[in-house]
Amino acid sequence: MIAGLPISLDEACRSAAIILSGSRRPLIGGLGCDVTGHRAALSLAEKLGGVVDHMHGRAQFRNVRAFQDGGWVTTTLSEVRNRADLIVLAGTDASRYPRFFERCLAPASQFGELTRKVVVLGPALSIPAMDGISVSSIPIDAGRLGELFAVMRARLAGMPARAADVAGVPIEQIEALLADMRAARYGVLVWNAAELEFPHADLTIQSAVNLVKDLNQATRWSGLPLGGDDGGTSAAQTCTWQTGYPLRTAYEIAGPHYEPLLFESDRLLKTGEVDALVWISAFDPERTPPAADCPIVVLGRADMRFARAPDVFIPVAVPGVQHVGFLHRMDAVVALPLTAPASSSLPSVAQVLAIIQGETNHAAA
Repeated sequence: MIAGLPISLDEACRSAAIILSGSRRPLIGGLGCDVTGHRAALSLAEKLGGVVDHMHGRAQFRNVRAFQDGGWVTTTLSEVRNRADLIVLAGTDASRYPRFFERCLAPASQFGELTRKVVVLGPALSIPAMDGISVSSIPIDAGRLGELFAVMRARLAGMPARAADVAGVPIEQIEALLADMRAARYGVLVWNAAELEFPHADLTIQSAVNLVKDLNQATRWSGLPLGGDDGGTSAAQTCTWQTGYPLRTAYEIAGPHYEPLLFESDRLLKTGEVDALVWISAFDPERTPPAADCPIVVLGRADMRFARAPDVFIPVAVPGVQHVGFLHRMDAVVALPLTAPASSSLPSVAQVLAIIQGETNHAAA
């Protein structure tokens, strides 16, 4: 559709190409697609001198910044399933990822009997009861987790704790948790950056990462950042291997330019530093593009609905449902093949972007 009116695929791609060819700096955003779609999006951004960012870029950046500042020790889903005897959920009960419990905690370890203990640092529990797994919680506001981790690191370093409580948690409860963490044979600290929605949340993640490093002085601990929604892990992996940088990268004459604060999608759109938006959301029809004053081209699910019709809308097939492909798993260690149990005549994101990129040659000429 063009401005809400039905049109052919070729005409829609031609209109999109005209918009993008006249753009000085477009934003290729959303990026809710499979790896082949991500590669096509990067190719188009390179040709047009555009910026790339994922719809969950804000949460991704919190993790990336902590990792870049000092590195981290993380684990895989298989290691959690087979080795973890203590799992501490920081600021999340993992309810956004119900299969985390089904696939990683409920199954027996392949190395023999394993008793698991789960501790939630955060709101009241919504975790279902599971055989062989004890679950407890320590209520604390997620915005104050950094204080808790800082005191725990101080206690591990042998420094005294003179306060009666930290962030509302009694010091005795903190000492008991630390004792359990020291005694763990394989502990895992789990967080979801998308749920840590408060100023400077990246510093809280960095504090968690540093706590894991300190615990490794005496026992074995790892971190596990949950996430990867809407192809986020694949988008970050693909951009890194294609450009050498994470997302929030622009293609310029001198080469890829990484500026994670300047190239944040919402900021670019609000300041008018980009003059066209290509929004890709092939998984979730609710992930519509943000409001923008510039022309908008949307590649989305056929059942996507808009408060305001974009300049160009091209319905695309859903990866793993209507077309084959592959995605990187949340822990980024394996690529998972996607099948097409309900194949469709709709084109994939990669196919549409290839047509648009080809049309930009004609539009420029």
